[in-house]
Amino acid sequence: MSSGRSWLCSLLVVACCLVPSAWAEGGPRSEVEQALRAGLAILGDPGLQEDARVERVRAVFLPLFDFPEMARRSLGSHWRRRTPDEREEFTRLFGALLEKTYTSRIAAYRAQRVHFTGEEVDGRYAQVDTRIVDQEGRRFDIDYRLHRVEAAGKWLIYDVVIQDISLVNNYRAQFNRVINRSSYASLLAKLRAQ
Repeated sequence: MSSGRSWLCSLLVVACCLVPSAWAEGGPRSEVEQALRAGLAILGDPGLQEDARVERVRAVFLPLFDFPEMARRSLGSHWRRRTPDEREEFTRLFGALLEKTYTSRIAAYRAQRVHFTGEEVDGRYAQVDTRIVDQEGRRFDIDYRLHRVEAAGKWLIYDVVIQDISLVNNYRAQFNRVINRSSYASLLAKLRAQ
């Protein structure tokens, strides 16, 4: 499950390195961009201790994610076979894995620049495209896939695609492999150990 760590490192860079740009009110891009601006302000505050910085960035950025939807999509066809209690436990463990990895990578910020390169909206689904440019001029494309969640009253991220590799598809392949080689219980044991 180490590939999740690398996507979250990249995601953190995006979350923490936004350069100023104009953004429209409302819509998926503004949801993402507003959180990224807040994350950058927190990281740039020299008066904050590292623990406080991590907690504040976490509080600003993680609410953008629809962890239950990410968990459902990541478990794939195995989701339907789970009871409501099993689904709840899996969602909690999966969300904890993502959060733990995310918060452990805050130190990776190295003044990379982020550019918003596009936004597509199709009904209640959308994609916000970004490009990271590091200090050596290398470019990395990161696309956020969102859906409109009326109960929450906002757009939430259900997948992140880094250099054309989907986080959800990557986890689904890993989880499916563990379940097929061993069992669902084995997958839960691995998630609990993370």
